[in-house]
Amino acid sequence: MLRLRFIKIILILTIIINFPSLKAEEKKNIIQSIDRIENVEFNFIQISNNIEETGVCFLKRPYYFKCKYEDKNKKEIIVNKDKLVIYHKRYQKIYNYPLSKSYFSELLNKKELIELISNGNIEKKDDLFLIKSLIEGKGEITFYFNKENYNLAGWDLINLSNNKIIFKILKIRNNPELSKRFFDIPTVN
Repeated sequence: MLRLRFIKIILILTIIINFPSLKAEEKKNIIQSIDRIENVEFNFIQISNNIEETGVCFLKRPYYFKCKYEDKNKKEIIVNKDKLVIYHKRYQKIYNYPLSKSYFSELLNKKELIELISNGNIEKKDDLFLIKSLIEGKGEITFYFNKENYNLAGWDLINLSNNKIIFKILKIRNNPELSKRFFDIPTVN
């Protein structure tokens, strides 16, 4: 009986001692996955203000991003270097936003994303790794990574106005061929 308790204590101590190195290894694998990917195409589900939207996004590092929403306005979010626009194709309207005030600057810049991952708190939940980070002047973001392949599976963010946005990534395709022209911002009369 005493021997069994001793073994349990040794086991628990081993887990406690090795836990930080396990977290470091998981972060290392996530960072290696991010580092291997230059271009991404994926389907998404976005939930904000209890409204669910779907569509497809394309990312080309650094600083090129485009999401096409499957809605009646044919909304598109386009990031081209330092410009961020929301384009309503149906009405030929463009709304400009400062990229620096959005989360896209951290998501698109591999170096900044890796820094957020490195400095964030990691935990396991179901089949995902969750990494929580606080971005000064923007709010809190939680990244979700797949446990099997360490691909980005989505994020939740809470901005400074306390609005929550959930963004789930589905059917990811790594390193597709994408030209910079695909991310051109349309001109509207």
